[in-house]
Amino acid sequence: MDVSALNSLLPKTTSTNTSSDSAQVINDEATFQAALDEATGKIERANKKDIKVMTQEEIAQRDKDMKEASVELEAILLKMMYSEMYKTVPKDELFGDDNAMEIYQDMYQQALTEDMAKSGGIGLADFIYKQLSGKNKM
Repeated sequence: MDVSALNSLLPKTTSTNTSSDSAQVINDEATFQAALDEATGKIERANKKDIKVMTQEEIAQRDKDMKEASVELEAILLKMMYSEMYKTVPKDELFGDDNAMEIYQDMYQQALTEDMAKSGGIGLADFIYKQLSGKNKM
């Protein structure tokens, strides 16, 4: 039997490997469809949940909690800023530098930044509160 006759019986293929490419496309489509189905399911489940209407007291408490959290966050950020700024101050070699002094400095900075944030600070707490509450008009 002639080899060329056998070659004529085999299916013709190209060098671009289209079966592998098409399998990848099918796999990508299946992955995308699964992600789309999951996202659609989440939206449908969220829409089916009972929506609770908040009372005025609950709204006031939520706003108060958001305001307190905003002030606390500003105090934390101010303390981080003060701590980094204090690292640039030269150490006092006359009295030495011990652990007790570091603890005292940390407590002092904590109290200072909390008072600063409660009295208005740099305005970051108000900005954060407006963003969280949706009262920020742009």
